[in-house]
Amino acid sequence: MPDSPDSPARPRAASAGAARLPVLDLRDYTAPDGRADRRDFLDALRAACRDPGFLQLTGHGVPSGLTERIIAVSRAFFDLPLAAKLEIENVHSPHFRGYTRLGHEITRGRPDLREQIDISDERPARVLGPDDPPYLRLDGPNQWPAALPELRVAALAYLAELGRVARVLVRALAESLGLPPDHLDPTFSAEPRSHLKLLRYLPTPAGSTTGHDAAGHDATGHDAAEPNAAADGQNVDQGIGQGVGAHKDGGFLTFVLQDGVRSARQDSAHPDPRSPTGPSGLQVADGAGGWIEAAAVPGAFVVNIGEMFELATRRYYRATVHRVVSPPPGHERVSVAFFFGPRLSATLEPMPLPDALLAEIPDAEPPDPENPIFAQHGTNTLKSWLRSHPEVARRHYADVAPPAGVAPAAGGGA
Repeated sequence: MPDSPDSPARPRAASAGAARLPVLDLRDYTAPDGRADRRDFLDALRAACRDPGFLQLTGHGVPSGLTERIIAVSRAFFDLPLAAKLEIENVHSPHFRGYTRLGHEITRGRPDLREQIDISDERPARVLGPDDPPYLRLDGPNQWPAALPELRVAALAYLAELGRVARVLVRALAESLGLPPDHLDPTFSAEPRSHLKLLRYLPTPAGSTTGHDAAGHDATGHDAAEPNAAADGQNVDQGIGQGVGAHKDGGFLTFVLQDGVRSARQDSAHPDPRSPTGPSGLQVADGAGGWIEAAAVPGAFVVNIGEMFELATRRYYRATVHRVVSPPPGHERVSVAFFFGPRLSATLEPMPLPDALLAEIPDAEPPDPENPIFAQHGTNTLKSWLRSHPEVARRHYADVAPPAGVAPAAGGGA
């Protein structure tokens, strides 16, 4: 796989510790200097996906010009007047596409201090019959802002490029589990589902108690929030602004492009060369009651395992609780999250792991009745959307019996 023109020299795989996530260079898999490099990459990938369930991925070949453009166009969108953003508010979309205003997405029952736009594969809405599953309503067109036509071009190019990287990493993940690299190809061969969230995190309003709770990065590609995410030994931190509440991602794979915290008064068109500054805001549970800061690494994506992949690996790989802490007063933070999964109708079967890996799987935990994980991808995805966007659910899914763990949509109409 070709590298971007300005790819840095390859770092060696770093071990997770109290202060950082492991860093893996995908070129050690796609274009290794020797067989040892490839074997070391797969070993490091396996270790990272078990603990902490997160890693920093470099050497992916995504051009820096594309990542810079998606960050710039994200900032340009969030700088639009509110009226222009509300023209594409997600309440108009049964596909959960478009703009979500500040505080209108819910994680662990609390509003998140961020605004965002949701973008997915550009497909026509399906013509459905009475017996078709309701999750097929999730397929459909995006909403695009008339005031910023370049957003569509940049977002679709980014979706395509990250989809390419995700397919490569899926093959590496299969190999890391002692399986042929093409083991998961049939799962992702037809209509794989890609989703993009452009996100701006804002500080807690002065004097407000909204969001003063543990904060975390929500997603299934669909921003699912696990109600009892703090049960993994992570205590709620009082006084921390909830960029997104502590949770596990509900999907398959997540890639996060991080920009740093910067002054909210900074001119987006003429950024201070010293920016971005400050901590990333994204934090990963360390399993011992603390948090690992997912510091922004130049040229890297933060990659993590979702609950559906944990389920497919029989819990050998783990989805880890994480959160996003709100930036300090007078500052903001932009990030771009990409989620990759199979087609909506796919059902993930348990992977045939080697006996040596099966022996390492811990005893099963009791199921969480408030957050069941469905092997059927569409059902699991719709569960997450209905939970996180209750107003969209009320307008467009009032006729749908919600899955377990999701409150019924009250009423109907617009």
